[in-house]
Amino acid sequence: MGWSDLIRRRHPRVKTTVVGVAAALAEAIVESTNVLQSRLGDEGFAWTDPARANTDECLLECAMFEWFLRDVAMSYGFGSQTEAIRRALAGRVLIDLQRSGVSSACLDGFDGRCRERFAEYAEALGASASLQPLGDRAWRRISGREEPSERMTMLLAMRASGELVALRGLAGNYRLVELQAVPPPVTGRE
Repeated sequence: MGWSDLIRRRHPRVKTTVVGVAAALAEAIVESTNVLQSRLGDEGFAWTDPARANTDECLLECAMFEWFLRDVAMSYGFGSQTEAIRRALAGRVLIDLQRSGVSSACLDGFDGRCRERFAEYAEALGASASLQPLGDRAWRRISGREEPSERMTMLLAMRASGELVALRGLAGNYRLVELQAVPPPVTGRE
């Protein structure tokens, strides 16, 4: 075994299904949402606006922002499987939000709200070479206010930049396989 073999084995591609990729992405979204909320708290959002910071709406908006960043990264590399992963991921994220205690009233119209948010964020992402328009739009949704915040806009823009760099080549980590149909059980022999 040579050095080149060791280098190639270092980052093996995980063999998984569309649902497996969605599960991994959902887990990453939950973790990133927790990190984002913690970071917003460190910046004073939790004590300057506790009425908003501790709401289901705020949690949902943070999760949609983190989900959007993964959706952007996912758009490159999964090819024809991208839509199937998106559908599976939407179901996983919804289940995770329900498990975290987000009220059903807050989740009303979940699919439409996600489409709307992703369209807004995609427009902001394409508006400039900078990620500040995306950070601004995300901050306004997370905070529930229309007042800009330079500090929070920069925080979210830098977070988006870091996440998008870290997620570059996401599809290269996976090798998608299809589940084989399970043959029916053998019934009595004659």
